[in-house]
Amino acid sequence: MSSRTRLRGRFQLLATFLVTLVQLPTVLWLCWFTRTPLPLALAVPVSWPYLRQLQTPWHTTAPSLSTYLALGWWAACAVFDVLMLPAALAVQAGMPRGVTWGLAGAIALTMGVDSVLGRPRLRKHVVRVEGLAPELDGYRIGQISDVHCGPNAPESRVSSWVARLNALELDLVTVTGDLITHGSSHVEAVARALGGLRAKDGAFACMGNHDYFTDGEHLVRELERRGVTVLRNRGVVVQRGGARLYVAGVDDTWTSRDDVARALAKRPEGVPTVLLAHDPELFPQAQARSVELTLSGHTHGGQLGVPGVRRLSLARFVSRWTAGLYRQGRSWLYVNRGAGTTGPPARLGAPAELTVLTLRRA
Repeated sequence: MSSRTRLRGRFQLLATFLVTLVQLPTVLWLCWFTRTPLPLALAVPVSWPYLRQLQTPWHTTAPSLSTYLALGWWAACAVFDVLMLPAALAVQAGMPRGVTWGLAGAIALTMGVDSVLGRPRLRKHVVRVEGLAPELDGYRIGQISDVHCGPNAPESRVSSWVARLNALELDLVTVTGDLITHGSSHVEAVARALGGLRAKDGAFACMGNHDYFTDGEHLVRELERRGVTVLRNRGVVVQRGGARLYVAGVDDTWTSRDDVARALAKRPEGVPTVLLAHDPELFPQAQARSVELTLSGHTHGGQLGVPGVRRLSLARFVSRWTAGLYRQGRSWLYVNRGAGTTGPPARLGAPAELTVLTLRRA
């Protein structure tokens, strides 16, 4: 048996253990509640088809109906596990038993469906910048990140996200890395889709770690051929009336290509800066150089987490900046949760997003 086969077997065993752990409380409760073993008999055929082919976190084929059924069911079980204690306490306090448990079940099923079928949410934020020129007051920057074009996010889906951003008639649009999942099969597809981005001052991108899971140079060539400017440790000046904005990008940290100093080397004195940095761990370097706004991705907001509590997610294993807007001094950081997924095509407590940040004078 090869080491690769053993690794796949261990991954499958670990996945089976984890999903069994997630399902067990809900399935046992359902068996007790219905006084039948039917919930257990249904859970096995829902889970097993996906687990059987889950030998690697990377997929080379599009998800099937069984994939979405399994992931949606597991997400619903995870939510119901959390709701079981509050529901039991509510029943003890006098709430109607059927209504209470029915409501808990409805919430769990709704969130389970949304975890696999929910589309990116449009999030809007205001960033106040000291010394911002009047011509840039109200300047709107769109951000799409972690597209992960591949089996889980085909070209048509990425194009639909592009269309949503284009409909907003933005001043600038940014793509902050991880455009593909891995390999070369979707390089041309994602370049075609993102090449459709339109904004008054253009579309700019930086590279992420997944973008070097293939020939990164080929990806850059395809993007730029389609009209997307890829910023790798460099920047450009954007003119708006008599005002200027410096838009810079940092290369990938995982392959040690990043160089913040070089990206900002040609920044004009006193010109506000927007820095595209896929990895939010570069924010301290940006702050030290008085960068007004850093746009990042990478974390997916954890992809799995507790709804409404950004600190309680798997992203805490990746970065202290997990999702959303942060401020240190006069420097801002926005960590985009991403539009796509990596690994299982599901999100719970960390919904996919497209973002618009509006610059305002402080």
